[in-house]
Amino acid sequence: DPFFGVGSDIISPRKIGSPLAENVELGAQCFAIMQTPAENFLISCGNWENSFQVISLSDGRMVQSVRHHKDVVSCVAVTADGSILATGSHDTTVMVWEVLRVRIPEKRVRNMQTDCVIAETPFHILCGHDDIITCLYVSVELDIVISGSKDGTCVFHTLRDGRYVRSLLHPSRSALSKLVASRHGQIVLYSDGDLSLHLYSINGKHIASSESNGRLNCVELSGCGEFLVCAGDQGQIVVRSMSTLEVVQRYNGIGKIITSLTVTPEECFLAGTKDGSLLVYSIENPQHRKASVSRNPKTKVSLAG
Repeated sequence: DPFFGVGSDIISPRKIGSPLAENVELGAQCFAIMQTPAENFLISCGNWENSFQVISLSDGRMVQSVRHHKDVVSCVAVTADGSILATGSHDTTVMVWEVLRVRIPEKRVRNMQTDCVIAETPFHILCGHDDIITCLYVSVELDIVISGSKDGTCVFHTLRDGRYVRSLLHPSRSALSKLVASRHGQIVLYSDGDLSLHLYSINGKHIASSESNGRLNCVELSGCGEFLVCAGDQGQIVVRSMSTLEVVQRYNGIGKIITSLTVTPEECFLAGTKDGSLLVYSIENPQHRKASVSRNPKTKVSLAG
């Protein structure tokens, strides 16, 4: 059986970011990983002062804090190549930012240099919603920015020139909770209002709908983009076809609420539970492995295979 050790050389947990606004629902939409040739960063939002922050993943320091929205920033998204950042806000707008990697002089302190990862001003400010922006997708390859809102609409703009393309309305007019899009131009909308998934083409054609059988906290794509991976309050991970939304595999888990999920390049699932456990699933081997990581950094944890 495989053995995973959690030794004394692990990175200590860090508290990052500033205090959250009271009306923010913290979730995956509040964070995005941005990879650059020099360094990797975490983009976080939901801060009370209406900013989003750029945090170095190597040392945990806040590299940049950007405040341009007129209300709390509610969600962020980064393109696959890490060149563009999109932010959505309670002010009902979407802002699109260029990702830089330069050093600029600190105006307040002479002869000091500071990192500037995100351009100081957005190159697009996109409108079209009447309520809070809840989810985002941005792609250079598809030349698209897709935004979902609490008003039940999903709005498409071109990335290059910010031109409005079309809008979709949730079938039951429920507030949109999550939005996933593939590089093949398939879009899936999910709402906690009707607990259903709705599949559309990038041209706005409705293809399929399916009930989720419970609240979903995580909706992710497989690396190939052909499968949708969902998890939530039921404690299951459900794999669906991105073409039809049909269920192709279920992983029953251990009955704990799953709050976070990622699909690794090796096509494994890493799922975090509400009680702090980490579940590791192999797609090739349906048998799941569980690690409940101890708070003691010297403790070693064995994962049964």
